[in-house]
Amino acid sequence: MWGRQTVLCTILIVVALVTQQSFLSRLGLPGATPDLLLVTVITLAFAYGPLTGAVVGFGAGMALDFAPSTAGPIGVAALIFMVMGVISGAAVDPRDRNPPVLIGIIALSCAAFVIAFAAIGSILGDVRIDWQQAPTLLLTATLYGALLGLAVVPVVLILVGKITPEAVP
Repeated sequence: MWGRQTVLCTILIVVALVTQQSFLSRLGLPGATPDLLLVTVITLAFAYGPLTGAVVGFGAGMALDFAPSTAGPIGVAALIFMVMGVISGAAVDPRDRNPPVLIGIIALSCAAFVIAFAAIGSILGDVRIDWQQAPTLLLTATLYGALLGLAVVPVVLILVGKITPEAVP
């Protein structure tokens, strides 16, 4: 199971990162950029639990931190993604996956990422942080997270069920 789970998680994270960096970031949508990578990490944490959520979150965050278009201190996204993976994986009982609850957790996690990233950036002296844009970024991150969650959660949970059926309760 671990081999198939690792391959599935890696492929999903790479596809999410490439799609986010090459397509979603260039759409020119108002407010925050839709965070497909975070939604994928949270969905994998729903499917596999908090430990896998932490590992996948850290790996995905480091991949995002080292992406060419990312500016700022290395490790901030990895830390936040790891925490989001643990919390999301622990928040949902795998036997009771209520879709509205899952989408709500994803939306709130996207908003929490914006706050955490801005707070850590401010502490570290990042001059790009503009707290006056925070309400707009929170609203759009929440909306984009919910919309992406509607598309990502079913696809990932179906793939998890097909590729690693022993992981699904």
